[in-house]
Amino acid sequence: MEQAHLTSRQRKVLNFVEAFSREHGFPPTLREIGRAVSLDNVNAVRGHVTALEKKGYITRAPEKARSIRVVRTDSGLGRLKRSLHKVLRTDEGVLHRVVYGLAWTTWRLRPYFAGVARDWLEEALRRECAAHGWKASDLRIHPDHVIVAVEVWPNHSPERAIRRFKSAGRAVKRRHMSDFPGRWLWSKGYAVTTDLSLLDGLAGRLIAERREQMDDSPP
Repeated sequence: MEQAHLTSRQRKVLNFVEAFSREHGFPPTLREIGRAVSLDNVNAVRGHVTALEKKGYITRAPEKARSIRVVRTDSGLGRLKRSLHKVLRTDEGVLHRVVYGLAWTTWRLRPYFAGVARDWLEEALRRECAAHGWKASDLRIHPDHVIVAVEVWPNHSPERAIRRFKSAGRAVKRRHMSDFPGRWLWSKGYAVTTDLSLLDGLAGRLIAERREQMDDSPP
């Protein structure tokens, strides 16, 4: 889907929100956005944020601070990719819908993703989807495992998707080291299916196997 045109100010707001969220693990307030883009009037900032929401670049919870989430990016790399698709006609005449159901666990099922840490990871995973043009139709983050149903491009493998998602989680860990004790964040391996009706069952089997491995390993 072609992205709606952004004004220069809207692009600055979007880029700042994306960069701030990546650096801090949570989104900025309207006042922080205003200071970054040289707008003293909070209502003016709110107008630009509302425009970005209507154009599908962000979502937010009404009247809730720090609730802005970037769901589509307007980075230079993203614009370059879209331009190349047009010039090369990569997907001309191609109708596709490739959806993977993915599940993976934390290292030794440690309950890392509760409270604000869950929000950090969700923000990171949604940014990853936006960066690659993926659509997450189902995203469930539990303290010790993650379940995602994601629509990807035909040339994107499940290995690539899981690698990018796990990498996004490790970036969260690096930013908040004190909240993630231990050397490892994720267990090796994952569950994958193209039949989403099987996803929950596979996730349950994966978790059961992890528990068995923990029981069999030395203390």
